[in-house]
Order: sequence, then C-alpha cells, then structure tokens
Amino acid sequence: MENRHSICLVGHSSTGKSTLAAMMLAKSGITTPISFDPSKEEKDNGYSIDLGIGSFQWKNALFTILDAPGGAEFIEEVYKGVTVADLNLLVIHAEKGIEVVTERAWEIISESSLPAIVFVNQLDRENADFEKILSSLKEESARKFVALQLPIFEEGRFVGLIDLLTNKALYLDDRSKKDVPKFLQEKASKWREVMLDEICSLDDELMRKFLEEEEISPQELYTILKQGIATGAVTAVLCGSVAVDHGIDLLMDTLLMLTPAVTASAKDDFAGLIFNITADPYLGQLRYLKLLSGSISPGTSCFDLHTGGKKTLQDIYSFNGTKEVKVTSAGPGEIVALGKLESLDIFTTIAAKSDYTPVATLSFPKPGYARAVIPKSQSDVEKMSTAIKELVNTKKTLKFERDPVTHENILWGMGDIHLAVFIARLKNRYNVFLDMARPRIPYKETIQKEATAQYRHKKQSGGRGQFGEVFLSIKPLARDTGFQFIDAIKGASIPGQYIPGVEKGVIEAMEQGVLAQFPVVDVAATVFDGKFHPVDSSELAFKLAASRAFKLAMEQAQPVILEPTVNLTVRTPELYTGDIISDLNSRRGKILGMEPMGKITTINAKVPLAELQTYSPDLKSLTQGRATFWIEPDTYQPVPANLQQEIINKSKKEE
Repeated sequence: MENRHSICLVGHSSTGKSTLAAMMLAKSGITTPISFDPSKEEKDNGYSIDLGIGSFQWKNALFTILDAPGGAEFIEEVYKGVTVADLNLLVIHAEKGIEVVTERAWEIISESSLPAIVFVNQLDRENADFEKILSSLKEESARKFVALQLPIFEEGRFVGLIDLLTNKALYLDDRSKKDVPKFLQEKASKWREVMLDEICSLDDELMRKFLEEEEISPQELYTILKQGIATGAVTAVLCGSVAVDHGIDLLMDTLLMLTPAVTASAKDDFAGLIFNITADPYLGQLRYLKLLSGSISPGTSCFDLHTGGKKTLQDIYSFNGTKEVKVTSAGPGEIVALGKLESLDIFTTIAAKSDYTPVATLSFPKPGYARAVIPKSQSDVEKMSTAIKELVNTKKTLKFERDPVTHENILWGMGDIHLAVFIARLKNRYNVFLDMARPRIPYKETIQKEATAQYRHKKQSGGRGQFGEVFLSIKPLARDTGFQFIDAIKGASIPGQYIPGVEKGVIEAMEQGVLAQFPVVDVAATVFDGKFHPVDSSELAFKLAASRAFKLAMEQAQPVILEPTVNLTVRTPELYTGDIISDLNSRRGKILGMEPMGKITTINAKVPLAELQTYSPDLKSLTQGRATFWIEPDTYQPVPANLQQEIINKSKKEE
C-alpha cells in the first residue's frame, strides 16, 4: 500500500486521546482487542505510561497511530512520537481548555515547525466552549489556526457540526449532510470567510480567486491547506466528541486528506530512525523503527550511524490494531518493531549506506529528580543492577548511577510519580523490590591555608617493631584540581622504597576528612623530611605515620566542607517568573540570567544541590505544573559556616 501515514496523538490526561485512538481502530474494522498500553502500571494507575502504537486501514491508506501519555512527567513519549509522526493531532478537552501537557506538547511541536491539527474533543460536556479554546490557541501561539468546523448547539446541547469546507451541516442523529440551519447561517458565513482568507493567503492564485470572488472548490482548499500544514505555516482546528461518536468519521477523512504524503520510494536506499524501545514479555526487547526510505526484510544489512557498526535485521513486526504481527517486509513510511536487535539506542539512524546523513532529532529533557534506591532483600541486591539497566535502556528520562562519594545507588527521573511508576515496573516485570529514600548529599572537605605536621609511628611488642616518622606539608589547590603528592625528600631521611607507603597513607587519610568524615579534595601534600630505622621501618609503618600526619596538618589548615552546586535551568510561563526567582533566592540560588522568548522565560541559576531535593514537586506546586527544569553538575563551593556546623552535628549523630 503506497499511502502510509503516521499520526501522533498528544495532549493532557483525560482529553480522550486513547479513547479516540481506539475508536478510530474500531471504525476501521479492527476486531481484535485494542490496548495501546497493556502494562500493569497503566492498569493500576489508570493512565498511560508508554507510547502506544497501533495501525488501521482507512479507505485507501494505512494509518499508524502513536498514542502519547498525557502525564507531565511522561513527556519523553511525546518527544518520541512527534519526531516520527507525519502529522500530530493535538487533542484538547472542550470543557477544560488548554492544560499543562497540551501547552508543553504544543511548544515541542511549534518549536520545530512540525505539522499539526487540533481536535477539540468532548463537546457534549455541559461547559464546552469551542470558541474560547480557539481564541486561546490564537493568543498563545504565533502560528495560524484555522477552524474547519463550527459546532451546533441547540438548547445548550451539542447536536452536530458545520463543515465549513463544504458549508454543510452534520447532525448527531442523522449522519447525512444537510444545509446549515438558519440560526447559524450568518455566523457560519463569517467563519467560512475567515477560513477562506487564512487558507488562500498561503497561495497567490487561490488568493486571487478569493479576492475576485471566484468559486473555490473544497479540493483546492484541501490541497493548499495540506501544503501549509506540512510546513507548519498553519494548523487546522476540528471538533467533535468521542463520547457520543460525533465528528470522528469526518476527522478520519480529514486526516486522510491533510496528512503530508510520504515521498520516498521503496526503490530508494534504506534509511530509518529507531525512536522507541520496549521490553515485551513474550518477544523480548523490541526497537521501533520509522522507515524513511527504501524497504527492509529479514536479513537486510545496515549501518548504525551512531557507532559506525554494521547490523543485520532479523524479526520484523507490523501491527494489526495494537497487536504485533510478524511480517517479511516493510516499506517507506511504515512503523515497525524489530526483534533480536541489540545495542541500538533511541533516536539512532540506521541506513544501507554509511555516509547517509543522520536524522536531526529533538533533545530529550534531562531528569532532575533523584532518589536513592535500596534493595529489600539479598535477592533484590543480586538482580537490581541488571533490571534497572535494562529498564533505563528503554527510557531517556531515567538515569541510574552509583554515587562515588555516598556509595548510594541513585535513580534519576522526571518527578516522584515518574520514579514511583518505574519502581512498580521493576517489581511487576523483573520481580525486583526496592525502597526509595532521599539521597545523601555528596559533601566533600578541603583546606583553606597551608599547614605542616609531623608524626612518628613507633611500636614495639617483642621481635621486630614498627618505626616511621614523616614531616608533611599541605596546601590548598584550585577547585576541582583533585590531589597532588610531592616527594621533596633530600638525602636519605626516608629511603625511596618507603615513599609509596607515605603516598598511600595520605590517600587513605583523604578518604575521610577531619570535620565530618567526607572525602578530602583539592589538596597538595608534600613529604619533605622524616626518619627511619634500619630494622623496624617498613612501608606499612610509613603509611600509618603519613596518614596521621595528614590528619594533624588538616586540623591546622582551616578545613571546610564543600557542597555540590548545579546549573539549574527553569523554563516557565512569564506569569511565574517572579515567584520562581523568589523561591530560588530562598534556596541560596544565584540567578545567572533570564531569557524571555514570547510568553516563555528561561531562568538560569546556580543552586546548591542540597536545596533541590524536593524541587520537582515544589516547582509543580508553584506553577500549577506549567514550568519544567533540568540541572547540570557544576562545581563544589564552601558551605556557609552556620550550615557547616549543622552538617557536622548530623554526621556525628549518624556515626
């Protein structure tokens, strides 16, 4: 089939995206059970977690539907879906209007000028307001929005809609097209005039016809509108209600008419984009591919353009509804799942030729919410790392690491709900049970001035004793320099074979500082004198002497606790800028700058990591979930004196 289209449904939770997707499949004749997200986590929570995929045939075209979750913390799935969709369908709740994820999804779409159509759903609701939503869309975005339909309300009840392209009315209780009712003729005429003006402005010849009042056919309008949608110059707005099954057939016909066409040929060299990875309980790990050109079959060889390595495709699955079906080939424009194919990351381009230009993709948001994960049993300890790594491989907004300072296992995500869902997935899918806790801050210690100390280690307990004396000087180094060891021994006060023992002693002493037993950094240690005994000296004796000498010197060198700071970027509607800056000031943050872009402001700040452990839920509360943030590690800075004593006291209690 030559006409292949992929549509990504995006919008806030409870706008009816998944119900709409399921209805489109059912209307096309799909009789198998439809489930876009069959995961246990979805069933337990009542909302989608992963990008759902299904396909159906409508008239002469094959459609693949990508159903993106509507939860703010699962925004990664929107990035995946819109990147490979030929058209994005933004679903808006007719009663609630433009909500948080709707707003964020539209930002993603508009920033990259991606093709889109808006569908205002649930017009049967009591307080549905199509005109208000249309006005809000026009106010919030610089892109043109063109209403192709006008809802019909009688006595406050949604009973039908007017197709402005054909200037005909479609009623809920009678699917045939009728004349526009008299009480709406004037309004419909005005709306149609606006629609014609907006569409004709995209084409000189069409505008000439419009100005000279020549007849313009719906097909001419569809042709130019399709071009405008493809370039992101215009966005069509449709309406209806999934709940009462009205406007859905017209929506599907409109998608057929307006979705940008796939121009590549099956005869071209193969190229495609891996955009999603899942772990199927029966088929194993699946990688989802959008074919950009050419065709594939089992045995097709290609290059991983990220690593340069060569791959051979094996199992290929298409979709019948939402069920995977093994196939022997796939062509341009199709979305398929690939089995038995390892080591290909999300947003990796694969192609028949190694010199193919990789596809430009969106950058995923970075996780900014961290929790320490603690296995509940020894069995969980043994399985945890493998299970988490496999899970993290499927999600770009999850990150797992072991903190080198606190030695905790840290799981990063987009927020508390996000992490809770995937902790549940580890239990349900991998039988790994984990608790979560607020992670300890990886403080460090350093010194602020030079100091010198001497220590003699002497022990005699019968037989050969232990003897080593070390004179050590230490001085502070520039931040993030690390550690330097300098051998300044002249003569043979300490024989050369014992110097490695001195260095080991200093390094071991630096593992726990003198204030709160945090690792010591950014120090240069110089051994400049010492004494040895020809019989009792050993490398161990000098290691113990050096360790104690370092501790004594550090106590005199104005030790200080260092805390990690991060570069924080907050992206917020301008309405909340003042509140966010005030909040960051209360968190000891330093505002580095602000960048207004339309109605969105980006705030850059440097903030101590300790002040951000609850920032994800706090920012959500402060901005009604409309702001997003990400952090990048920066450097370490001295802790204020009053806080340093609190940290020392807390450390002593934990000993």
